[in-house]
Amino acid sequence: MMVGMTTRSTSGGDTRERTSVSLPGDLLRRAKDAGGKNGLSAYLEDALREKLLVDATREVARLRALDPMDDVFEATEEDREAAA
Repeated sequence: MMVGMTTRSTSGGDTRERTSVSLPGDLLRRAKDAGGKNGLSAYLEDALREKLLVDATREVARLRALDPMDDVFEATEEDREAAA
């Protein structure tokens, strides 16, 4: 994927940036088809938001694995709440 020149515009108070992206033809056709009436931009925006959320979730899991004490503290808190 190649990203090119970017321009900014505002529409309804929402700032948007226009950019050029190069994709394999088959992937572009599938994305356009999947976008349907909402369009390619909306489809790609949703896909990027979802991918960023997945990446962030993985990063949180990675960081939690580095500090297993968080799991101990959570389990202790859950046990205390269950006993109350």
